[in-house]
Amino acid sequence: MSDKEKQVETSSFRKVHKVEVEKKPLELSKKTIGAIVLVIVLIIGGMTGYLIYSNNNGDKYTSKVTGGSKEVITGDVTITKQGYYEYLLDNYGSNQILTDAYNKIASKEITDTKKINEKTEELENKYKSNYGSLKAYATAQGYSDVKELEEKVIIPSAKLDLMEAKYLDDNFKKIIDKYQVSYLKVITYSKESQAVNAIKKATDSKAFNQLAKENSGTYKDYGLVSKVSSTTTIDANIIKKAETFSKITKNGIYKDAVKLSTGSYAIVYIYNTDKTSNKSSIIQSLGSNEDVKKDIEAYYLKKYKFTVYDKKLKKAIKELNKDFVD
Repeated sequence: MSDKEKQVETSSFRKVHKVEVEKKPLELSKKTIGAIVLVIVLIIGGMTGYLIYSNNNGDKYTSKVTGGSKEVITGDVTITKQGYYEYLLDNYGSNQILTDAYNKIASKEITDTKKINEKTEELENKYKSNYGSLKAYATAQGYSDVKELEEKVIIPSAKLDLMEAKYLDDNFKKIIDKYQVSYLKVITYSKESQAVNAIKKATDSKAFNQLAKENSGTYKDYGLVSKVSSTTTIDANIIKKAETFSKITKNGIYKDAVKLSTGSYAIVYIYNTDKTSNKSSIIQSLGSNEDVKKDIEAYYLKKYKFTVYDKKLKKAIKELNKDFVD
């Protein structure tokens, strides 16, 4: 990959468990093994899965590969096929199993060809915008051609996006209550007395906008804020009041100055309080939040009775999220 490609912003692309859904060549010492058997049980109607037989071997893997004692790497260090397989499970197993399971679930949930094609085209345009061409990106990531990239990365990502949007749409009332959603504009003052005086002046949106203009250096329109918003972009004390703000049903200034973690004071203007009228933007915003994505994933994994019998793999998956597997 060129330096230009390495510097490209990829945050808009599909990620699962903090790992980009893309194929990267894996190397271990002198050579690599082509394919590994992924070990999961998916009890999903008639869906075929992979079975791990369980025993009481503590933290050892209970799954085995055919010809596991065969040496695949020799020299100063000898590695067997089973050893290499377990290395892959240690480093990629839990993420790969969850990704495969989630992709299978998405294929079962999302079957509207028109919507899949539209979302696929949207994602392809993002790749083209960032990488110049799909062919160049496919080659750099080790795919034989664009078709393979589409089949293994882009189309599965499109289905995942559609499935998550479907969940948020179907459960809209529930999710805005759960994540305590509101739209906020904030002006920060160094002294509490200044903030209190500003609240008295901000009698309506026009008056608040004038204050924002006069204090442009400390004014911020945060847009959608929820209890899972990042503290790297929004002050933690604002997020702590997410529940309070989300229950306000009329646009306007919040009655009290909010002391920030920096020691400054903020006045908060709540807008777009009619959540139903802003349904699409709320779904889009929450759909990009990693915490929300994990909650949705846990929901679908439980819905389809995702089960892992290998104790070590199950433990690794629970470390990612205790709700992913029972």
